[in-house]
Amino acid sequence: RAPLMADAEMPPTRRRYASKWLTLVLCEAVMMSSGTLYLFPIYSPSLKRSLDLTQEQVNFIGSAAHFGAFFSVFGGLFFDSFGARATLALGGGLKCLGLGLTYGILAGLLPASKTLAALAAWVFGTGCSSSLTAALGANYATFKDRTVHGRLVGLLLSFFGLSSGVVSLVFDVFFTDPVVFVKVTAVCAGAVDALAATVVGAPKHLALPPEEAIPSSVQGAGASLNNVQNKVKHLRKFFQPASVEMKLTRGQVVCAATAAATALSAVVLAASGSSEQIAIACLLGITGLLCAQVQTLLVGSGKLTFARTEMELVDASGSVDKKRDAAERGFDNSVTPGQLCLSVDFYLLFTALLLGLGSGITVVNNLAQIVSAFPRLQSDASGGFSHGLLKLLACANTLGRLGAGSLSDSLSQQGVMTRAEFTVWCFAGMAVGMAVLVSIPDDSPEFFLIAGVSIVGAAFGALFWAMPTLVMDLFGGKHFGANRGIVGLSPAIGGYLLSTKLAGAVYARSAHDGLECVEQGACYRDAWIANFFVSALATAACSVLAGRDKRRRQGAATGVLGFRDNTSSAGEC
Repeated sequence: RAPLMADAEMPPTRRRYASKWLTLVLCEAVMMSSGTLYLFPIYSPSLKRSLDLTQEQVNFIGSAAHFGAFFSVFGGLFFDSFGARATLALGGGLKCLGLGLTYGILAGLLPASKTLAALAAWVFGTGCSSSLTAALGANYATFKDRTVHGRLVGLLLSFFGLSSGVVSLVFDVFFTDPVVFVKVTAVCAGAVDALAATVVGAPKHLALPPEEAIPSSVQGAGASLNNVQNKVKHLRKFFQPASVEMKLTRGQVVCAATAAATALSAVVLAASGSSEQIAIACLLGITGLLCAQVQTLLVGSGKLTFARTEMELVDASGSVDKKRDAAERGFDNSVTPGQLCLSVDFYLLFTALLLGLGSGITVVNNLAQIVSAFPRLQSDASGGFSHGLLKLLACANTLGRLGAGSLSDSLSQQGVMTRAEFTVWCFAGMAVGMAVLVSIPDDSPEFFLIAGVSIVGAAFGALFWAMPTLVMDLFGGKHFGANRGIVGLSPAIGGYLLSTKLAGAVYARSAHDGLECVEQGACYRDAWIANFFVSALATAACSVLAGRDKRRRQGAATGVLGFRDNTSSAGEC
């Protein structure tokens, strides 16, 4: 790495750049604002009533948001060209515009058009995906050690999944009108991204100065938490400086606790009859955990921002990273978007994600209607059970992302399985969740709904983690933004086919008036059966992909070893 640039070579500027840990914290906030994508079940009933929509049309609007969120080629190309800072600003603006249009429709300020509602949802989803790409790219750039990338991505994406649970609790405490809630969310989502854009992301020719190494003796401080004695002392150690690996682990622990608290709040609120006092107490507890997350990541990190004169010059062409990738993996996988479309691995991954994530989107988009299909669950006007399931889905989604990132890092480092092989089990989990939903009995659906939504949520979160991780693993990081956007078309198509068309048609067939179905499990059972089989097919496709990836890596490793042996022999001669 080049030395610090001389002051004479630097143009005068007041711009500052966030440290790696401040970048991570701010990008967690960006993920929270992007995760409001999953709040569609809160205002979809109002949208359905205002526009007099069928369930298929409601699903189409929900799928439009997911289409924008997953098919992020525009945001990816923008990120590859202009970097994280500009892309965060773009994402925040699109979120504010998309939700602002939705508010205008619900408030009667704009025409009651389902086409405009779908356009607004797509714009909002595109903003979410643009900000997500920028957040991932900015952290990939600052955390160079690939052995922690699984945990890093899992931690970031967990906040995307956690968002709906936390923000729905905010709705329970402060709002009664979903229309006003949409307006406030539009402003807040855009503001968070705009704030992060002020310091996150550095030009490709600049890099943060190296961190001070953390002594190995400090790294064990977190592990001593297992000791039941001196708990106060150990709690203090939890917030002391530590290595990168330990900090990420601590962040995962606090995030998992936040997800568990979110799920617990749903249970407590249901038991208390949606008590406002209980909701406020739950929200304060979760806010405290979020503050603890910030503290454990920023403690001992030194300076939070750097002036341009403090940054270091690096190779902006990417040739150094490309050579490092080839040396680490044994083969060069910096695949361009054009080469991606000619790759067998791309089509296997595309097919698997289309079917697997498409099945998960069906549950997310239809959650409110899944509950309303059972009249016995609609005893209260506030839709408490539906909101409780939303919080549970957020918790499972978060834990799925955290668990996938942590387990994949551990298993890959031990040589047990590659990340692609690990993803096979995530697809299998989606199939299991669909099997549980198929089995929902009409007389007592609560347990099976809770179990099915939890399993689907965890599998969906794990697969959401897998998508950017496998794009980086299989196709390299040079064109990450564009490649992730192209791969992201798969769940967008899957959501439209499985949620809008299939589930919408099954629901309409069971509805007496074509609008509202109250036939309990029959409203969606055929859709769950179909989703079970397509999830099994996705598992098979990912198994083939994992086998190809493993054989390629083994062949590359053999070649590298042979090259080293030949080099050693030549040196001896």
